[in-house]
Amino acid sequence: MSFKRNPPTDAPPAYRYVSRVYGRNLRPVVVAISVITALWALAWTVSSFKSLKLADNDDLPKLAPLAIAQGVMYAVACAFQTFGIVAAVLQRFTLVKTYAFLCAMSTLLVAGVGLMRVVTHFVYKSDWLTECTILAQTGSINSVFGIWGSNPPTSLNAAEAAQFCKDEWNHDSGVEIVAVIFGILFGLAFTAIAFAYYRQVLDPTSPANASRLPSDSARQDGYPTHYNPPYDGSSYTPVYSPPPGPPPTDNKPPEYKRGSYLSTGMDKDAKASDPFSDYDGPSIPMPTHWVEDRDASRV
Repeated sequence: MSFKRNPPTDAPPAYRYVSRVYGRNLRPVVVAISVITALWALAWTVSSFKSLKLADNDDLPKLAPLAIAQGVMYAVACAFQTFGIVAAVLQRFTLVKTYAFLCAMSTLLVAGVGLMRVVTHFVYKSDWLTECTILAQTGSINSVFGIWGSNPPTSLNAAEAAQFCKDEWNHDSGVEIVAVIFGILFGLAFTAIAFAYYRQVLDPTSPANASRLPSDSARQDGYPTHYNPPYDGSSYTPVYSPPPGPPPTDNKPPEYKRGSYLSTGMDKDAKASDPFSDYDGPSIPMPTHWVEDRDASRV
């Protein structure tokens, strides 16, 4: 009895999952991801420029350039994802290829902005707390800590605002770190999906190109759709079939055998029975030139 295992006949589970996902059309997935990430980048763009306005009003010169840089980078990422929506909807090879690389650049931008926010969150702690305390006394601080911030229930005095902002800063510290980690992971996943969709567009047998293939009726039609078919005719040349009746070689008039080049009055039947009946002997060849008599007196 043999205890030797048979070699596996199927791919590992991870490869089976990839094959199963790749076997489906990734176009709707790319469109959905592009829409979600474009809206997410747009929300952060608006939040960054709101923070810039607050930093200018509160005379915090260190935070204003950071808000400008973050707003521009988020706006560029939003533009890249909007381009991805157009590329996936039109399904053009050049656009899809460009979007795959732009998606990778968007991941780098989001990762760069996330790291920038983490660093500045701890480096400029006093500036963040100062701006938050000023805004908390008016009942609004959500632009200080981005889209994750919350507003106080009511207007606070200076001591309450300072304690409230300290708690918000501690809460935002963990949120910023988790956000940059998930941003990088999701960015890598979205980039992999974009390149997988690009590979699908390259593959003529993939489900992404199923809508581009001609239908069975179009493939069976012998004429293109922009040409009119012939009147009362099929798409292909009909198969030849002989006409009804006897073959043409047997359809001759009565008492007819064949024609001849014999002169009038000669027996055609004799010619038919004896093919050499009109032979008169060998023909005399014609002279190749004529001999002319010349007068010796004429020079």
